[in-house]
Amino acid sequence: MYQKTIKTTPVKTCLVITTCLLIIYVITGARACLLVALLIGGAGSFSNYLARKIDYLWSKLTYVLSLIVPNILLSLIFFLLLTPIAVLSRLFGEKDPLMLKRRKGSMFKDYEREIDKEYFEKTW
Repeated sequence: MYQKTIKTTPVKTCLVITTCLLIIYVITGARACLLVALLIGGAGSFSNYLARKIDYLWSKLTYVLSLIVPNILLSLIFFLLLTPIAVLSRLFGEKDPLMLKRRKGSMFKDYEREIDKEYFEKTW
């Protein structure tokens, strides 16, 4: 499987993670987020080695989530949105919307409309 490698800067990754954890702390008041933000921010600021390791772990976490989350979202959309619409369409809709069952000799519909010069002016 082909995976495109993207050059990242580990210090920026640590800064973004720290900022997001601080925003979560402000919104929810969870002290664990504050402590983890301080640890990641401090480690990313003072140690290049730890910043690279945090960046590596973050990249692997995002890769795993990219394999899982789209499948879950698409499954939820299919089963919670599209399936009920299809069932309702089958129950209350037209019985043969694509006219697949030949009830007549021809598939053409006859329209009784007078064709004059204005009919061709705005075709769409």
